[in-house]
Amino acid sequence: MNSITVEKIKNDLETAAYVDRLMPPVRPPKYRCSMPEIIYTPQEIAFMDRRPIRPRPTHMQISIWEAVLLEWIPLLEVEERKLVWKRAHRIPWKILCREFGLCRSRLVIKYDKAIVKIEFYLKGKEKCRVQKISGHFFKKTVK
Repeated sequence: MNSITVEKIKNDLETAAYVDRLMPPVRPPKYRCSMPEIIYTPQEIAFMDRRPIRPRPTHMQISIWEAVLLEWIPLLEVEERKLVWKRAHRIPWKILCREFGLCRSRLVIKYDKAIVKIEFYLKGKEKCRVQKISGHFFKKTVK
């Protein structure tokens, strides 16, 4: 059974921020072009510049991203969301202090409280899952 720790929560937040950068941007649909496709010769293809292939997130990373954005982030207040998400992007404390108008120690306390909120939510969810497996919530019938 996975134990839920603050470090694992922070790592999952950083993974979600990384995956968020890798996801393609949302764009409006394009118009179709009726021009015929350009057919290149093998020599022209050889002289073309190759674009580097962008890394794509794995299925596991995408599931972490979904859990963070759809379950964890809505638990927090708006200020806490901004702080946690910017910290997941590894923005330095000094810049965050200027943005939020707090000293570093107060900001760290606020950040830790937000992480603990997420931790309590996950531990409660895990406890509920264990109780369901053990049959705690099932109605006991007398024979």
